[in-house]
Amino acid sequence: MKAALFYGGKDIRTGEVETPFPGPGEVLVKVLAAGVCGSDLHPYRRPADEVPGRSIPVLNGHELAGEIAALGPGVEGFSVGQRVGVEPRHLVGCGQCRWCRRGEYQLCLDLGMRNGQRVHSTGFAEYSLESVDKCFPLPENLPTEDAAILDVYAVAVHALQRVPVRPMDTVVVQGVGAIGLAVAQVAKAAGARRVIAIDTLDAPLELATRLGCDGVINAMRNDVLAAVQDLTGGTGADVVYEAVGGKAPTLAQAVEIVTPGGQIGLVGMFQAPQSLDTQACLRKEVTLRWVWSYGLWDGVPEYKIALDMMAEGRLEVAPLITHRFPLEHTAYAFAAADDKRASGAVKVLVKPWEE
Repeated sequence: MKAALFYGGKDIRTGEVETPFPGPGEVLVKVLAAGVCGSDLHPYRRPADEVPGRSIPVLNGHELAGEIAALGPGVEGFSVGQRVGVEPRHLVGCGQCRWCRRGEYQLCLDLGMRNGQRVHSTGFAEYSLESVDKCFPLPENLPTEDAAILDVYAVAVHALQRVPVRPMDTVVVQGVGAIGLAVAQVAKAAGARRVIAIDTLDAPLELATRLGCDGVINAMRNDVLAAVQDLTGGTGADVVYEAVGGKAPTLAQAVEIVTPGGQIGLVGMFQAPQSLDTQACLRKEVTLRWVWSYGLWDGVPEYKIALDMMAEGRLEVAPLITHRFPLEHTAYAFAAADDKRASGAVKVLVKPWEE
């Protein structure tokens, strides 16, 4: 099969690799769309010789949807040609530890390991080998492209599970890339009174308004604290979701804008140390909660909750998908996702079966 081969850093080539064969409990998925995740960009931005723990070249792509191409022995309830959304293989826990048993398999110490080997999805390829229990049938009204970024919305659902909102709450989302926009939509659907978006770019803020945010703040042109105070009548945000990560000093900003007794959900993946005003946190009795991936919510897969919300029309997904590239142009897809200021990208898809 054809696949994007990652040699480290920005060295991405297209080549031929062996098509995997599904074993017991597995299916082979023909990948119709795969999203470039923000976490995919971290190794992309590192020097080419810094790819720890895996042999070169690497196959990647964990946000994907497609149709079943082959069934492993004993697999029932699915058929060849059936469209599915895929919860990626790296979210397979051991199933035996205390975290797995209580539905928090994203915390499993052996997450993504199978028979001593690390497993991962290969969305940036023509096919991806997946666990059948991580494949979810797609209803007819749910486009495959939308389903390809269910992983994004599952993270947003988990953010609401970790840091819930109430009908009277004002929510501020810092950073409205794909994750932030998903969090904003899920918070609004969950009943937040008001959702305010913060970013440094006008285009995603305009999209945030289109998707239902009640106020937007460009952090490059405004005093963020003053703007939040103005939009909230001086009280600040009941809930802040940090969805920037990287090297921006957004944790300190979150502490500034959250109201006394408020909550902060840390969704972004920081790549630099953050400063924390512990005195302010103490004085405000701020609750800080980290949001890592997703698992089960009261026994229901958060991925499935996101899927149901999409299928029921409670989320508007298509506007997030701004760029599409064929498999042969995966390098261009990553370049567009990496430099959003130049490309205007929100969510970039790779479509292996389109020329």
